[in-house]
Amino acid sequence: MPRDRSLDADGQPRIYEPADPSLRSYHRAVWALSVDGEPYGHVACVVLEMTWPRRTPWLWFLVVWSDGRRELPFEDYGPEWYALREIDAGFLDYHLPSTSAEQRLLWRRVSANKHGAPRRFALEKLSGEVAARRWDELALEDEDF
Repeated sequence: MPRDRSLDADGQPRIYEPADPSLRSYHRAVWALSVDGEPYGHVACVVLEMTWPRRTPWLWFLVVWSDGRRELPFEDYGPEWYALREIDAGFLDYHLPSTSAEQRLLWRRVSANKHGAPRRFALEKLSGEVAARRWDELALEDEDF
């Protein structure tokens, strides 16, 4: 069985150095998601700071599907940067759009998201001007993350 290259010889996560160590290029960045050339939507990112440990960068990502539906945001942080290492490599292992399923819990009906099938998406980072325009078209706000 091939060894996971993101782990060291002891099976511990390797520290990952982002393509942009300052992380500035990831703030309000947008990537196009596709599978075999077919567009599926976009993933957007904001860079925030954790409260503790102080001044530690904290990336938040949001997937917006082509039909406008949005997934719940997900986070990434160092030193492992699991999502960011995929994004820098030009792909994202994620899932197809989630569906809302109503379930009965005792006497109450509750709604829960059910993820679609796992999928590897190819990513194409949009240039600054195009990303800013797409950010507006997708009606994204920093508070969405």
